[in-house]
Amino acid sequence: MFENEAELEKTAARIVADMVAANVARRKFYIDERLGKEYSNLITPGAFERQLIVIAVLGYPERAGVWSYTLLSQSRVSESSMEPYFREFGRHGFGLVAIDPNYSGPDIEGDSFIYQIERVVADVAPGAKMGFIGFSMGGKILVEFLEQRPELLARMAGLVLIDPTLPNRLSLRHIRPLLDVDTLLIASQGEDHSPGEIASALLEIPSISFAGIHGQMPNKAMGRIVEFFKQRMQ
Repeated sequence: MFENEAELEKTAARIVADMVAANVARRKFYIDERLGKEYSNLITPGAFERQLIVIAVLGYPERAGVWSYTLLSQSRVSESSMEPYFREFGRHGFGLVAIDPNYSGPDIEGDSFIYQIERVVADVAPGAKMGFIGFSMGGKILVEFLEQRPELLARMAGLVLIDPTLPNRLSLRHIRPLLDVDTLLIASQGEDHSPGEIASALLEIPSISFAGIHGQMPNKAMGRIVEFFKQRMQ
């Protein structure tokens, strides 16, 4: 068990450092021109040379490379690490980009999330396809972002939402076709008021369920998510 936030941060940094040392992932550096501050995304090697680049937007307050500080606090490092995703996406020739939701401090409104997504999208070659994975708060951010950027929908291979924490009121016009045809919604099974089940009702689309707490969902659902994108790139 970890006693404080500093220990969690140190463990998250070690997970990422090990992934980079093993060449499973590498850092891509940017400058946040609003703050004059450097930050990095975590990407599969050669991510932007692929025909599919999937952008993963995590929940707050996690770091890129780590799905769940809740699991880290319980010393369940392997369940929280994004390393299996980077290995599997790389093995299938897909690019994966994990943005860091916490590099500039608390971001409850999602401004830094959106800024980073825009920067990554700008780096994607015009002929490549994009996919998105949104976990927890990251799912909320993606729904809002794509609703504001309908011109991106023609370039998308699909959207995956993992237990997204959506607001009770949604204004969905532009992304309705994406939700109806090319969205995979994953819900945490066995929880009262699972965010994924609530999202299913709000978005009016079906969900598939995996047993386990909210923070375990991403790695449990990895095989299904990879298959989802494989089908859409055939």
